[in-house]
Amino acid sequence: MTAATEPGHVHRRAPEHVYVDVGVVRVQSYLSRTSSLRGHRAASHTLAAATAREAVERAVDGLAEVNAEAGEVDGVVSMRFDVVPDEDPAPRVRLVQDAVLARLRQALPAAEFTSVWGRGTSYVEVYQRQMKPRIGSGEVRYDLPPPAEFPLAAPCRTCHVGPAAGEAAVTGSRRQLCPDCLQRNIPRDTMLDDGGTPEGRLVRDLGLDRPPEMFPALAALGGGEGNHLATVAADGNAFGEFFGELARQGSLDPGLRQAKEELSAKLSQATRDALQETVYDLHIEYDYVQLCVIPHVVGGDDVLLSMPADWAWKFTITFLQRFHASVREATAELIDRLNGDRTRTGRPGLVPPTASAGVVFSHHKEPLNLLRESAYDRMAEAKREAKGRQSSIQWLDLTADGPDAPRHRPVLLAKLRTPAGEPTDADRALSRLAGVPPAHRSRLAGVLRDRGPLTAAAVESRRVGHWEAVRPFLPPLDGPPDGEPPCGIGLGAALGMARRWPCA
Repeated sequence: MTAATEPGHVHRRAPEHVYVDVGVVRVQSYLSRTSSLRGHRAASHTLAAATAREAVERAVDGLAEVNAEAGEVDGVVSMRFDVVPDEDPAPRVRLVQDAVLARLRQALPAAEFTSVWGRGTSYVEVYQRQMKPRIGSGEVRYDLPPPAEFPLAAPCRTCHVGPAAGEAAVTGSRRQLCPDCLQRNIPRDTMLDDGGTPEGRLVRDLGLDRPPEMFPALAALGGGEGNHLATVAADGNAFGEFFGELARQGSLDPGLRQAKEELSAKLSQATRDALQETVYDLHIEYDYVQLCVIPHVVGGDDVLLSMPADWAWKFTITFLQRFHASVREATAELIDRLNGDRTRTGRPGLVPPTASAGVVFSHHKEPLNLLRESAYDRMAEAKREAKGRQSSIQWLDLTADGPDAPRHRPVLLAKLRTPAGEPTDADRALSRLAGVPPAHRSRLAGVLRDRGPLTAAAVESRRVGHWEAVRPFLPPLDGPPDGEPPCGIGLGAALGMARRWPCA
């Protein structure tokens, strides 16, 4: 018997709020509107300043308060105000939207914004039942950048998208810039001293030296030739199902209400904790005092980062592990309660949400906006492979394989790490393969492409004396040629992974 049903207990309905979200449309695309790290970093700084709690509260001037139930998500402002009985909230919603949009438009001239609202007793429930469906059906308020007044004006010399509106000094030379790029022309010291940006928070919280200013310098911190980077995009799996079930049961169980109110913030913090712990561990392991992982977007369960190419596999595997552990801790009690109801009604149980990642290796000269797009495509492929139930990683090496979608399947994190977080046989086999001289691995990859059957590759590996390093990635000799290798990773995929594997 719950407290709500005990004799003499009077159930008090939780107070209702009106929730108003305003966000940048495709924030990752907006931030990478310019291809340079400087422009991306400046936009991130401006975005953080424009969406800071103090700035938003000044803008709305008492009309609403910052919604503490929502986690921190880059590019999203969440507000709320109390429902007034017998009063239509729509006019006040419009005033809140006007105030926030005016603030954001001034700071981010070329961004596109949307706003959606709903009312209820819990942000999680309102978002799932009202706001998310409205976003899906396009029932939102749009705010688009103004069209160019002079269509024949000279194009911006930085982004080449908008018309130039003024001139400013950029890295030693004067350029004609559009209004958005003029806003991004911020001194580097100002950007990196800002603890509100994802990059600034890592510098401040971990006590590291400032990261490189340009991508070539970041790539040079890696091993080998020091001219390649990795772009990593990661996003949560199965969060929609989890929040949907929480909203459904939470509307019927008052005991879940407080948990719902705290959960979004907890999960947002879990992402930031996993990122910070992973970055810290890698800097200790590699003995670097300068920040070598540059986060572009960190919000909710979504991250986008750049780093030296030979950091990427260790970072991605460790981050996904840490993320899963943090989310499992934050949701364990709730999932047990939710699964109790699902079991009673004959439905399969929920699993703790995980994350999947896309990794793109490239020369440091590749434009960031294209790398971002490719990394998110790879992440989508990884999520489809695991059907949202397990962590998975898809990767692409632009230098070696070109820009087309990879032909290999994503690899499940479970093939690289045990449930206890220890390296698997496949992980150790990859380390042995990475120890094979690059020239031999390249020749083996060529034989694999030209001859087709893996038996040809097996003959070549024996000829150059690396059979033991190759054998785990070949199907059983007494089985079909397209059979599953003992370690679960095929030779073609393994050779691609070995190029940037930590031991290479």
